[in-house]
Amino acid sequence: MAGKQQEEMDFGAESERMKKRTVEGGLLITFEGGEGVGKSTQAERLFLKLQSFGIDVIHAQEPGSSDLGNNVRRWIKRANTSSPLAETLLFEAARAQLMFETVRPALDRGKVVILDRYTDSTLAYQGYARGGDLKTIKKLNDIATAEFAPHLTILLDLDPKVSLARVSNEQDMFASTDDKRATRVDDEGQRRFEEQPLKFHQNIRKGYLEMS
Repeated sequence: MAGKQQEEMDFGAESERMKKRTVEGGLLITFEGGEGVGKSTQAERLFLKLQSFGIDVIHAQEPGSSDLGNNVRRWIKRANTSSPLAETLLFEAARAQLMFETVRPALDRGKVVILDRYTDSTLAYQGYARGGDLKTIKKLNDIATAEFAPHLTILLDLDPKVSLARVSNEQDMFASTDDKRATRVDDEGQRRFEEQPLKFHQNIRKGYLEMS
């Protein structure tokens, strides 16, 4: 009995050490994927689960989670046309501000940071789908983030025909009936990227799969 109790104590101590190591120096987790794959729902669920474990965690999205990022988000959704480079520069500006204002300070304090989109999104959307130069986008990503790579990237993959049908039906198959995210709401009333042709979304998926 004493041996069993000692083993349980040792396991508990090791679990506690592992938990502390997980947040030591901070941990950046990013969620990626095309439109309607359930990415935002899963990011939110992970955030709530980690919170329930008593882990110091924050949840942010790109572009957004800062005044500059929110302005970029609104402009992108309202713009009828813009060049891939212009879009990239706007997203990178928002990303640089988010890193400076929120992400790096949180990581420096040992927090877990969950980001709904990061640099892979810019490569997939403005690069693979919009035809922007991938090398240029990678350089701009590095500048905006000071070459800070996520510790873990979770890619949610779904056939665009299925994900776009879900978007048009306003449903999220990963969300429960009473989940606030069960209905997709666009505060600007314009789903600019969601309304692009199927080929656009197929290219996004292709880009993500090539990067994974």
